Amino acid sequence: EGSSSPYVATPESEIKSRRDHEEGQFAGKVGVAKEQFKVGNLFECVLSQTFTEPCPQPPSVVFRRLRTRNPSPYGFLINLGEKEYLVGASPEMFVRVEKNSKGWRCETCPISGTIRRGRDALEDAENIKKIIGDTKEESELTMCTDVDRNDKSRICKAGSVQVIGRRQIEMYSRLIHTVDHVEGYLREGYDAMDAFLVHTWAVTVTGAPKAWAIQFVEDQEESPRAWYGGAVGMIGFDGHLNTGLTLRTVRLKDGVA
Repeated sequence: EGSSSPYVATPESEIKSRRDHEEGQFAGKVGVAKEQFKVGNLFECVLSQTFTEPCPQPPSVVFRRLRTRNPSPYGFLINLGEKEYLVGASPEMFVRVEKNSKGWRCETCPISGTIRRGRDALEDAENIKKIIGDTKEESELTMCTDVDRNDKSRICKAGSVQVIGRRQIEMYSRLIHTVDHVEGYLREGYDAMDAFLVHTWAVTVTGAPKAWAIQFVEDQEESPRAWYGGAVGMIGFDGHLNTGLTLRTVRLKDGVA
């Protein structure tokens, strides 16, 4: 039900900024990943590190600021109880399931490919041209979408899994992304929760091949990911589901982010 008591932050002077990797340690792990690329065990890997900072502002203030500076399809402020809050503004859909005339439609929108916004429309157009012509960004998104399609094929009707939008441009306040839209129709006997679970966790926050990448992340990262790279959203009593990845997300507890 969440906390019923007012939010009280730890005094900022009592909180120290820190990170869970020593200087150069994270770069070393990226080097290990590159070696795995060379021998073919990994094609793509998304490593992360954890930073801790003082945050004396209430979660509601953080959420309003984030929503103003970075409007996104999946904005959320969740009271988890025990003075813990989750605040985020994620651009990326994880899994959405809805019913239409053809059946239960499962959709995902993997994002891979990022470039900054320009100072004006002309510079935006130039940056879009750059990212569309970037073969590295194209290859990364292709790998992500291939894994995503394979996930869907485990529970969707044969022939129903298809890319309905290829390298589409999505523009946000500070960034431009390239996005694929992938859909499939669930086979008899599968529901929204099956669709959610078969995609865990998103290739865009783990890597490919997914099982190898997840194990590599588990072996190499210094801290549990906890909420990072997971999902938030809603599950309807009517069987519908809509979830977004927990990206651009802050966990707040006792004034510590």
